[in-house]
Order: sequence, then structure tokens, then C-alpha cells
Amino acid sequence: MSNTTANDVIQSFESSFVDKKVLPESLEMEWLRKAVGRFSIELDPLNFDDEINEFDCKLDRYVIDTLAAFMKQMYMERQWSLVNKRVSIVGKDLSVGASDNSKKYTQEELAYAESQSIDMIENQKPTAYV
Repeated sequence: MSNTTANDVIQSFESSFVDKKVLPESLEMEWLRKAVGRFSIELDPLNFDDEINEFDCKLDRYVIDTLAAFMKQMYMERQWSLVNKRVSIVGKDLSVGASDNSKKYTQEELAYAESQSIDMIENQKPTAYV
């Protein structure tokens, strides 16, 4: 039984959406480090070695998926920022970008990713009935 690697988490993250272009590995690794930090603060400490890109243990599948959900939330925040920076050109007879619903849909997808992350955190907290 080998330890969980960064690639295991990144594969889970990449399987949760479709993108036309490949994301830079350095960006995915940054999101992974941020996800590990968030998980360590909100739930349980995780030990991730940046040198070998490996955790110190075999992570549960739900933990891997939670880290991937955190990464997807960061991805959606980036997409939302990108969409909001698009220029809208509005003229008397022509409108380019102004009637585009991409901002609305991207914001809704971001809200969904945030709620999914919160639900996954809550599912891993001990219940009050213990």
C-alpha cells in the first residue's frame, strides 16, 4: 500500500470538469498546496512533501475528492475572474459581450463548487451524537 501522490489528487480534480486547454502543472500544484492547507486548518492536518509530491500516508478516497473539490473551487474562482474581466462593447446597433450570460453561469457554477466544498467538509466533521 503506497502513499497518495499529488497526481492522485490532480487526476480527481481534472476529472470534475472539461477544459479546452491544459492547465499548467505549476498552477495545479499551487492549488493542491492551498487545498492541503485549507484541509489541515478546517479538518485534520495533512503532511504533504513538496520535494517528492507525496503525502506521508494513503489518503481515504473522500479526502482525495475533498482536496480536488477545493482545487475546483479555486479553478472556478479563476474562471469567474477571467469572465468578469472581459470587455463588453455596446453600441447603438451592436452589442458584443453585453448580453453574454457567461458571467451569470460562471458565478452559479462557482457557487455550486463552494457549496460542494462546504458539504464535503461538513460530512467529515464528527457528529454531536458521538
